[in-house]
Amino acid sequence: MRRLLTLACLSVSLIASASVPGGTSPPSARTIDANGITLTYRITGAARGRPLLLIAGTGMQMIEWPPELVARLGRAGFRVIVFDNRDAGRSTHFSQAGLPDWGAIFAALGAGRKPSLPYTADAMADDAIALLERLGIARADLLGVSGGATVAALVAEKRPDKVRSLNLVAATSGNPSIALPADPARLATIPQPSTGDGPPQVFARRLASYRALAGRGSGFDADAVRPLLKETVSRDADPFGFARQGAAMLAAADLRPGLANIRTPTLVMHGSDDPLIPLRSGREVADSIAGARFLVIDGMGHDLPSNQAAAIVTAVRTNAARSR
Repeated sequence: MRRLLTLACLSVSLIASASVPGGTSPPSARTIDANGITLTYRITGAARGRPLLLIAGTGMQMIEWPPELVARLGRAGFRVIVFDNRDAGRSTHFSQAGLPDWGAIFAALGAGRKPSLPYTADAMADDAIALLERLGIARADLLGVSGGATVAALVAEKRPDKVRSLNLVAATSGNPSIALPADPARLATIPQPSTGDGPPQVFARRLASYRALAGRGSGFDADAVRPLLKETVSRDADPFGFARQGAAMLAAADLRPGLANIRTPTLVMHGSDDPLIPLRSGREVADSIAGARFLVIDGMGHDLPSNQAAAIVTAVRTNAARSR
C-alpha cells in the first residue's frame, strides 16, 4: 500500500502558481505535429533572445507556468517556449489507454521487466527534441520541473548537442532507497482518480493537489488559484492523463547512470519544504551530474511560487552564462 501511495503521489506532481497575468494577454497558442503527435505550444519573451524551453511537470499544463516567472525570463533575454506535454492540455491524449494498471506495472518493475505502457519518459523527451527541431531551434536552454525535470535530463542525455544549459527544479534521482513521498500525510489529502470522474472531480483533485504541494512559505490562496484551475479543466478534463504521465516517470526507474553521462552546465533547484521529492533526492541529482550546482530555495514546496520568481530567474541566467 505504501508503494501504491507513493505512485499516486508521483502521478499528481503538479507544479504551478496561483499568480495571474498582469493585464496583458499572452500570445495565441499554436499547434505543431512532432514525433507522431500534435503538441500545443506558445512562444513569448525576447524575439531574438536565447531559446529557453520550459518542460512542465506531471499533469501540468503550459498555462500553469507562473506569469511572473515567464515575464521575468523574457526580460532576462530569453525567448521562452512553453508547451503541453502529451496527455496534458490540448496536446495529443492517450485516453484510450485509460487508468494505468498499477499492480501490473509494479509486478513488471519488480521482476526487472519493462511494464506495458502507452508511452515512456523517453518518448516525452523525444517530443521535446522534435518540437525544437520543428521550430528550427538548433540549441536551447532547458528548464524542467518535477516530471519535466526527468524529461529535460533525458533530453540532455540523448541529445547533448541540442542543450546549452540544463535547469532542473524538484528533480528526483530515481534512487529506490530514497522513500517517496517526503511528507505522506500532506499528500494523503489528495483524492485519487476513479472511473467516471468528470470535470468537478478533476477540479477538486487539482485544487487539493495545489494545496498539498505548496510550500509553507508560498502563501497558498485557494480563491486566487480557482480561476486558473477552472481554465485548466476547460482545456483538459481527462481524469487519467496525469496518471499515464506518472506511470511513464515511474518506469524510468533509477536515473543516476544516465545523469552521470550529462556534461551540460547544470543547475538543480529544490524547495526546502517539498512534500513530494525529498531534498536528499534533489541533492543526489546534482551529485550525479559532473559540475552541477545545487540551490536550495527556502520555504518552497513542490511548486513555483511567484515570490521566488526573481531568485529562480537569476539562477537560470547565471547557469546559462556557463555555456559557451
